Amino acid sequence: MATKDSSVSSKDDHQKVGSSTDSPQTYTAPTLEAAHHHHHDGAVAVGTGAATAAAKDLDISLALPGMTGVHEEDELDPYESKRVKRKIDWRVMPLLCAIYTLQFLDKNAIGAATILGFLKDNQLTTAQLNNLGTFFYVGLLASQIPHSYAFQKFPVAKYLAVMMFLWAMLVGVHCAAIGYKKLIALRILLGFTEGCITPGIMLVTSMFYTRTEMGERVGWTFQCNGIAQILSGFIAFGAFHTPTHTPLSLPQNHGKVAQWQWFMVIISLLTFVVCLAFAAFFPDSPTKAGFLTQQDKIVAIKRIRANQSGVETKKWKKYQFFEAVKDPKAWIFMLFAVLANFVGGIGIQYSLIIKDMGFSVLETTLLNIPSGGCMVITVTFAMWMLHRYPNARGWISVLSYIPSIISVILLITLPDNRIGLLVAFYCIQLGNTPAVVLSLSWITTTTSGHTKKLTQHAMWLIGYSVGQMVAPQWWKDKYKPRNRVPWAIILTSYCCQVVIILSLRWYLNQRNVTRDKAAAAATTEEEKEKYSEYGWIEVPVDSTTIANANGKGDGASTAGDSQDEMVVVGEKEKEKASASTPAPAPGMKRVRVEKRFLDLTDFENLSFRYVL
Repeated sequence: MATKDSSVSSKDDHQKVGSSTDSPQTYTAPTLEAAHHHHHDGAVAVGTGAATAAAKDLDISLALPGMTGVHEEDELDPYESKRVKRKIDWRVMPLLCAIYTLQFLDKNAIGAATILGFLKDNQLTTAQLNNLGTFFYVGLLASQIPHSYAFQKFPVAKYLAVMMFLWAMLVGVHCAAIGYKKLIALRILLGFTEGCITPGIMLVTSMFYTRTEMGERVGWTFQCNGIAQILSGFIAFGAFHTPTHTPLSLPQNHGKVAQWQWFMVIISLLTFVVCLAFAAFFPDSPTKAGFLTQQDKIVAIKRIRANQSGVETKKWKKYQFFEAVKDPKAWIFMLFAVLANFVGGIGIQYSLIIKDMGFSVLETTLLNIPSGGCMVITVTFAMWMLHRYPNARGWISVLSYIPSIISVILLITLPDNRIGLLVAFYCIQLGNTPAVVLSLSWITTTTSGHTKKLTQHAMWLIGYSVGQMVAPQWWKDKYKPRNRVPWAIILTSYCCQVVIILSLRWYLNQRNVTRDKAAAAATTEEEKEKYSEYGWIEVPVDSTTIANANGKGDGASTAGDSQDEMVVVGEKEKEKASASTPAPAPGMKRVRVEKRFLDLTDFENLSFRYVL
C-alpha cells in the first residue's frame, strides 16, 4: 500500500474522459455562493469533452474572500488566531459538552434505573437487561450510513438538533413502555437517533480546529461521559429518596410515579432544554457562523490550513465512499473500535456490579460517582500529553492501557475484599478511555475528502456498535458475583488493542516515509506539482467571483453573481496537458488554490501527511 500511495494521482468522481483528449478535462459550475443557496446542479458544459458539476463539489470555504492564491508566506496574527479560537470555543464547546453529557445519560439510563425498581416493574431478567443494552446498539449500528449521508446533505447543527428532540421524547416514553417487547423497540429507536452524535462531533471539530486542538477538544467532550456518570449518581440518589410507587401504566397506579420513572423524566427534560439551546446557537460551519464576522470566518478557515483538508462539501461522492471502504487504515480503526468497546457492558451492569460487591442500594447510587471522576482525570491528563506531544497519539494511547490492565488483573485475582475490588473497578476508568478518545480524532486527522471522512467515521461507529452489542452478553448470572469470565475477556481485548495501535502507527508512518522519499526525489516541475500543497481552478476572465488569479489570496469580491462560471481542472489531466503551466481554456484564467479546498482524499493529495 505504501508503494501505491506514492503514485496515486488526483481524480474526482465527475472527471470522466470525454471525446476530447488533447486538452485538459474541465468541468464547470455556478458561483460558489449561488450553489450554496440553491440545491441543484445548474452546470454549464465547456468544450467538447467537458464533464459538468456544481460548485458544491468544492469546499464551501471558497465562497469567502481571500481563499485563492498562494499562502505559503502568509502568517496569521497570533493574537487574531487566538481571539477567533476563543470565540469559537465559547460558542461551540459548551454545547458539544452538554449534548455528549446528555447522550451518555440517556443511553445508560436503564443502567442507573436497575436499582430503582426498573427490573421488577418491567419483570426483566438479567439476560433481558443485557439484551436491551445490545438492542440500543443495533439501532446505532443501523443509523451510521443514513446519518453520514444526511450530514453531507443537510446543515449539521439543524440535523443534530432534530435528532436530539427525537431522543428526548424517546427517553421520556420509557416511563410508559412497560414490558420487555416495548422496551426493545424503544431502545432500537433511541440508538438510531443518538447514533449521529459521535460522528457529528468529529465532523464539527474538524471544521473549526487544528489537528492538535481537535484531539484536545474531542477529549474534553468525551470527558463528559465521566461528568454524566457523576450526574447520574446524584440524580439516582435523589430519585431513590422519592416514595416507592407503582408505575404509571399499571392499573393500580392511582397517578403515582415510580423512582426509576422520575429518573427518566428528569433526563428527558434536561435533554429537551439542551436541544433548544443547541438549535438556537450552534453553527453549521465556520462559513455560516453568525457569531463570527466576515474577517473572523476567514481567520477561522486559515487557522486550520495544517489539517490539509477543507471544511465541508455538500455532494456525496461515490468514489470517495469506495476508497474509504478499501482503505486498510479504516479497517484497522474499525477493528480497534470493536475490541475497545468490549468493556461497554459495564455501562448496563455497573450498578449491579457494585451492589454485588456487598453494598446497599443507597450506597450503590453514590458509589459510581468516583468512576466518573477517574475518567475526567485520565482524559485530562491524556489531552495535556497530546498538547505537549501532538504527534504521539499512538504512544499516549498505548501507555493509557497500563492502569486498565493492572485493574482488571486485580479484579480477577483479589480475594473477596469489597473495598479493594471497588478501587480496582474505579481504576479501570484510568486507562483505555484515553485511547478511545484519541482514536476519534485520529481517524479524522488521518483522512481527507469529505465523503471519505464521513464514511470512515461511520465505519468506526459500526465497529463501536458491534463491540457494544456483544459486550453485555457475557455478564451472566452464572459468573456472579466476581464476574471473572467477563473480566478475563476484557483483559484479553486490552492486550489486543495495544498490538493494533502499534501496528496502525507503523502503517501510517510507512505511508509518510514513502511520500517523503518520493517528494524528495522529484526533479521536474511536473513531479514537484504532484507533491505541492496547491492545485488549480479556472474562472472566466471577467469573473467577479474570484479576482487576482495569481495573487496572494487577497483578491475576492462579491460571490453572488450567479451568471459567473467556475472551472476546476483535474490534477491528472492538467499534468498530462503540460509539464509546466498549461494554457487555460479560451476565455478563462487560472487561479492557484490550496488542494484542501478541492475536496481531495488523502490518497489523491500526495502532500497529505498522516499524524502519528
